[in-house]
Amino acid sequence: MDCAQLAEALAEAQTREEAVRRTLALLEEEGLIACGEAYWVGEGLRLFQMQACRTQCPLLARSRELAGEALAQGSPVAQGSLLALPVGPRGRPLLVLVLSLQEGARLPEALPALLLLALKRSGVGQAARFLRAQEEERRRVGRELHDGVGSLLTAALLTLKVAEKRPEKLPEARAQVAEALEEVRRLSRELRMPLLDDLGLEAALRRYLEEYGKNSLRVEAHLQVPPLPKEKEVALFRVVQEALTNVLRHAKAHGVRVALWTEGERLFGLVEDDGQGFDPAKTPPSVGLLGMQERIQSLGGSLQVRSAPGQGTRVEFGVPL
Repeated sequence: MDCAQLAEALAEAQTREEAVRRTLALLEEEGLIACGEAYWVGEGLRLFQMQACRTQCPLLARSRELAGEALAQGSPVAQGSLLALPVGPRGRPLLVLVLSLQEGARLPEALPALLLLALKRSGVGQAARFLRAQEEERRRVGRELHDGVGSLLTAALLTLKVAEKRPEKLPEARAQVAEALEEVRRLSRELRMPLLDDLGLEAALRRYLEEYGKNSLRVEAHLQVPPLPKEKEVALFRVVQEALTNVLRHAKAHGVRVALWTEGERLFGLVEDDGQGFDPAKTPPSVGLLGMQERIQSLGGSLQVRSAPGQGTRVEFGVPL
C-alpha cells in the first residue's frame, strides 16, 4: 500500500474517530493487518479505548498492555505479530494503535505522520461541531425557559393581579407558580443527572423513562447494563435522552421501546417508536443527531437511524465495553 492511497482515504475524514476507522479499515483491506484497536491518550497519559476489534483474536488479551508499554516508551513496541504504534509527539502522543500484523506485512513509513495530520485537521472540525451542538443545547434550554417557565410565571403574575381584587384567585396563582417550579426542577434534572451519579446508567434510565411515560406515551423498556466507566454512562444516557426527545418533538408516536443489552464484548442499544417516520435521504441530519453520532463514535462505536414515512423510527447503536 502506498502513502497516496492512505492520504486519499484520510482526506475526507470528518472526525478523529472516522480517521482512525478509515486507517484500520484500509490496512485490513490491503492485507497488512488481521485486525486493530485504538486508544486515545487522555489527561495524565491515561488510555481510553476508542476502537475495539470486532472478533475474538490474540490481540484482545494483550492490546491494552502493549498500548501502555508503547505510551511509556514513546516508541513502537512489537511482540510477535502484534505492534503498538504511538501517533503524535514523543512523550505526549494523541493516539496509540495496536495492530495484529499479517505475516510479512510492512506498514507504510508515513502512516503515523499522515494519521497525525488527519487527527489534527478533523479535530478542528469536530471542535466546531461540538460548539455548534453546545450552542444548540443552550438555545433549547433558553426556549424551554421562555416558552415553559416564562409563560407559567407570566400567567401567575396576571392571576395575582386579578387576585388583588378577587382573593379566590390565589389558589390558581399558587398552582401556576408550583407548575413553573416543577418545570425548573425538570430542566435541572436533565442538565445535572444526579440519578446517574448516584445509581448508575440502568437505574437512571429507568427513573427517566418513568417520568417520560407521563407524556401520554406507552413506554417499553428492556435494560441490562453492566457497570461502566462514568464517561461512558454519561454519553450513553445523553444519546438515549436525545433519541427520546426527538420522539416527543417529531414522531407523533403512541409508543416507544428502549433496549440496552450486551453481546460478547459490546453493548447494544435501541430506541424505537411507532410514529410517522421520515425519509432519511431527504431529511438533513439535525444537530441532535450529529451529537448522538459523535458521542457514540467517541466510544469507538457506531450509530444508525432507520426510518421510512409511516413506519416509525429506529435508532440503533453499539459500543465496545
